[in-house]
Amino acid sequence: MSLFNVCSWWSAQCSDPGEEYDVASLLCARFGLEAQEKDYIIVGSQTGQLSIYYPHRRGYDATDLLLESQMAAPILGLYAGKFSGTVRNENANQLGVLLPNAIVIYNVLSIGGLAEHGAQLRLQMQAEHKFQRVAFSLCQGHFGQVKGREFFCIVHLDGTLTFYEQDGISYECRFPGYRALPAPVAYCERTDSFFRFSATWDLQCYSYQDLSHSLVTKSSYQPTWTQCVGEGVVDMRVVQVKENCSYIMILGERNFISLDDNGKFNFMLKLDYAPKCFHSFVVGYYWEPGARLITAIISDSSKLHLYEEANLIWAAQWPNQSPAPVAIQRSNVQNLAGAIVTLGAKGQLEVGYLGADPFQFQVQPLNLEELSFAEAHKQLQQLEDEIKEAVDVRDMDALNQQAADQVRLSFTIQPDASDDLDTLLLDVPADVAVKELPSAKGLLRCKIKAELAELQLVFQTPNGVRCTQETLSFVDVPAGTTHELKLDFYIAELLHIHSSKVEVVASFVSPRGIPRVIQQSANLPLSMFYRACQPQKAAGIKLTYSIISRHVTPKLSTFFGDFLDEHSDAHALGLQLLCPGLEKQSEVITVVAAKNSNRIRIQSDYVETFAMVLERIVEKTLQLDSAAGLIKMEKKKPKKGVLNRCVERLMAAPFLPIQPILHRIDVHHDTQQSIRKQTDQLEDLWQQFKTLQRQLQEQSEGDPKEALTMQIESNYDQLILEGDKLVEIRRDERRQRCDLNCAVALAKWIIHALNLEERVVNVVSSVLSVPIEDWTELSWEESMAPGIDMLHHFGPLTRSKSTSTHGLLDTNTNSKDSFDYSRFRRHFATLFDRIVRLASSPAAINPPENPEAQDDQGSAAPAQQVDEIGNMQRMLGEKGLPLAPPKRRTNMSSSLEAVEDDEEYDEEDLREDVGYRKEYGVTDAKNHTASNNKKRSEWVNEDFELPSTEELFSDLGIWW
Repeated sequence: MSLFNVCSWWSAQCSDPGEEYDVASLLCARFGLEAQEKDYIIVGSQTGQLSIYYPHRRGYDATDLLLESQMAAPILGLYAGKFSGTVRNENANQLGVLLPNAIVIYNVLSIGGLAEHGAQLRLQMQAEHKFQRVAFSLCQGHFGQVKGREFFCIVHLDGTLTFYEQDGISYECRFPGYRALPAPVAYCERTDSFFRFSATWDLQCYSYQDLSHSLVTKSSYQPTWTQCVGEGVVDMRVVQVKENCSYIMILGERNFISLDDNGKFNFMLKLDYAPKCFHSFVVGYYWEPGARLITAIISDSSKLHLYEEANLIWAAQWPNQSPAPVAIQRSNVQNLAGAIVTLGAKGQLEVGYLGADPFQFQVQPLNLEELSFAEAHKQLQQLEDEIKEAVDVRDMDALNQQAADQVRLSFTIQPDASDDLDTLLLDVPADVAVKELPSAKGLLRCKIKAELAELQLVFQTPNGVRCTQETLSFVDVPAGTTHELKLDFYIAELLHIHSSKVEVVASFVSPRGIPRVIQQSANLPLSMFYRACQPQKAAGIKLTYSIISRHVTPKLSTFFGDFLDEHSDAHALGLQLLCPGLEKQSEVITVVAAKNSNRIRIQSDYVETFAMVLERIVEKTLQLDSAAGLIKMEKKKPKKGVLNRCVERLMAAPFLPIQPILHRIDVHHDTQQSIRKQTDQLEDLWQQFKTLQRQLQEQSEGDPKEALTMQIESNYDQLILEGDKLVEIRRDERRQRCDLNCAVALAKWIIHALNLEERVVNVVSSVLSVPIEDWTELSWEESMAPGIDMLHHFGPLTRSKSTSTHGLLDTNTNSKDSFDYSRFRRHFATLFDRIVRLASSPAAINPPENPEAQDDQGSAAPAQQVDEIGNMQRMLGEKGLPLAPPKRRTNMSSSLEAVEDDEEYDEEDLREDVGYRKEYGVTDAKNHTASNNKKRSEWVNEDFELPSTEELFSDLGIWW
């Protein structure tokens, strides 16, 4: 806030309150109507309203308005001068009104008032000149350095100049160059030259003699001098400061520039604000040695800056001007010399002067009341409680419970899909609407228990699925408010969907500014994405899950109530995807429940079909067990050696479809490379297009342009063609990203139910996050590479237990910055391969429950280990499971009936195929004989029947 303000002396509101005024709508001039005459204020709007004011005293009076007239066309500019030779009074001026297609010259006549009524003005038309082109602005002066007469020229929108003399002679001329844009033109009387701002941001000087003879001689001419300004011009004025020199004052978009009439820079002042308008004037007479050049500039924040040449001498604030004025003039009105006249965009006309408001601050009387320490302590305690409530996050459970009590959400989705959705009212593409895909209905109940300043509800749906109301916002929500929203979820794109989960996130801010976030989720029905079909007996990818929990019935009707009746005894179910992208083939997944065991097999030829089916099986099992009161899956920090608690309910066979997942990653990576290559090609074409355009602008008028025009058109067509290719590649990339989402989600759901340590599952699941994201400068593979690389050094991919962290960090620092996709792919495949090995080993099935106690007991460890193995076998429901079952070949292409009786995977076969053997414990040369090696397994050491978790992790590449 500025201490100095522009004090208001007189103000008025023009008759047109709309934004119809600009820099050329204000004029302060004298017409020679009386002896002691002061300046008249003339205002013209772009609606054709003309008003003339003559302030008499401080404050607006009705007699100050002397004329109000309506023109037939918008007023582009107002000018005063001796435009006609019939004017005999040397102090009298005429009023010129510039219209789009004509310039009208008026004589201003005064009509005396009667009694208390003031005088009035009347306009008498002197001449009217009509144009064949639309006018832009007007430039006036003593062209040709004539005395006693004043000529003017019209600048048209096409850059043409039309000169008018008092004798009615008119002629036209054009500036040289191929392109002449409409720009301000100023006249310098001392050098008899015109200054024009070109399309290349150059200030050019042309002599009046060259312009006047160009039409007669048909000869080409060049500017007298040219100076590069380098930015757009807001306004330009010529002021004669000395007897032998005139200054060209230019207000740019970012700078205030001054040149002399020979093209030499006087100064260039960089402005730290956005200028709106300016006015330059000379204090005193230019032939006097003490003449001062003053410039007033108004910024977009309604601040007035006064400069003496390039030095800031005063700054003041307009207190009642918002937005900033668009025109400014200096005027001598009645009883106020040197007044500042401004005009706002909406017609706020104000006359002011510079001054300073008195200092209004008064010292408040001292409060001599006795301070109450008890009351102060109570207020301090309240403030501390509020601060603690806002920033203390140590007890997150209590904070979450408090947030859930303030805003209670109930989000449900009907288990059955419907077909009554009206796609015409929604933004559904034609290729999706023609399939008539089913939709789902949801209901959200939101009950507000506490007063809220802001509340926002956001629905997060998978890619390809939309909601009728994705975002809702509320402000100033009172306590006790209840909102009930009915929602429709529908398929909007033919993409592979990796999850059926929909989340609603409620973000709210209390009146004290404390933010909180709560969320709830619900699952869409599978009948929205699948339909029942005939099961398939053979498939390329086969997965097996074992239902361990006694509270879950291993029947298909338990998990797929959308397609089977509750009492159905079907052992096989075929599901076909309803939206398989642009593929025409049928994507079918088959689910088979074993008749004589608690196993379920899921098989298909397509990776994209597994994600939602596995999600349903795993989450339904965990939900039924939690409802039955089994061990709760609490989110606690996993301890060393603790088994994945999910296997107490559900266990997956140790198998990951590595090659199909890697194929989706390869396709996605190739598409990302194609996008970058296409983007670089578009950038090259765009640079070539700009270069050709620049060459076309720089050509002179006489040079041939046909060849350059053909090159521009050809380049433009190629630019459009390559842009369409990029759009198509991005569409393919979106489909492939959804396919990769399904592949990564498949791996996560399998690893979630593998027989591994819980912290191993948590670490790998945190790295394999879905949905995947691609950025402009970073693809998913590049963002995943650091996580996979950390697993390679510190997780399941580490090769040595004794690897130095400092050495690894130094090695990574010195490595090259470029992304190595082959290295990323190799590490990704190794991660999956070693996870399968780890889940297939006997040590993974029987980890020690208390490693600390095992170290203390010493010799009691073997017996305790055997008891843990027996307990695990009894929990799995398998009697007498041998540690080394007989060798047999794995049947990877078994039929549906094979799952009922035969195991698909064998630990011994996996160890034999991998060829990963190591001897653990202390090796004694005396006791270590060949006969012992034949009797004992190579996975068994000398001290323990099975390797410990630490030894196994070290061997398989895991170091914690």
